[in-house]
Amino acid sequence: MPQPHYSLSIRDWDKKSGDVQINTGLVTALTLPALLTQIGALRTAIDGITIGVLANESQTVFDTILSQDVPTDQNAQRGNKWLVSYHDNTQFFDAPVNAIPNDAYLRKFRVMIPTADNTLLADNSRFLDLTVNPGLAFKTAFEAMAKSPAGGSVVIDFVEQDNVNA
Repeated sequence: MPQPHYSLSIRDWDKKSGDVQINTGLVTALTLPALLTQIGALRTAIDGITIGVLANESQTVFDTILSQDVPTDQNAQRGNKWLVSYHDNTQFFDAPVNAIPNDAYLRKFRVMIPTADNTLLADNSRFLDLTVNPGLAFKTAFEAMAKSPAGGSVVIDFVEQDNVNA
C-alpha cells in the first residue's frame, strides 16, 4: 500500500508550479488534529525558505487551493530548489518489544522544494543553516510531520541549494 503523503505546490515567476511530496503517517480521526497542526507548521516553514507562492496543498483527507497569485520576485523559479536530504530514524516498528525491524532504518531519502530563497545562504555556502530560523523552523516542522517511505520517523541531514539552471 502506498504511504500517505502531503503535497504542496509552489508557483514560480513564470506561473508554473513545482511540487513537494512528503510522506506522512496514516490519517485517522485520532491523528488528523495533530497532522493538521504539523502541516500548518511545515507549510509556514517552507514558505520561510522559498520565494515562490504557495499555490495549493493536498493530503488524503483534503485538497485545498491556497492562492492563485504569482510571485513578485522574478527569481522564484521551479529549477532553483532546496534538496532536503534525510534518513529514516525508526529502528523497530514495535518498540520496546523490538520484534519488527524497519528495513529502511538509517536509509537516506531526498525531497526537492522548488523556488528556494537563496538569500538565506551564507556567503560561499550551498547549505541552509538549520540551527537558526527559518532553517531551524523548517527542520523542526519537517521532522515532526514527515515519515520515510517505510513509515519511520525521519531526521534531516542537510538542506542544500540545488539550482538545475546553474
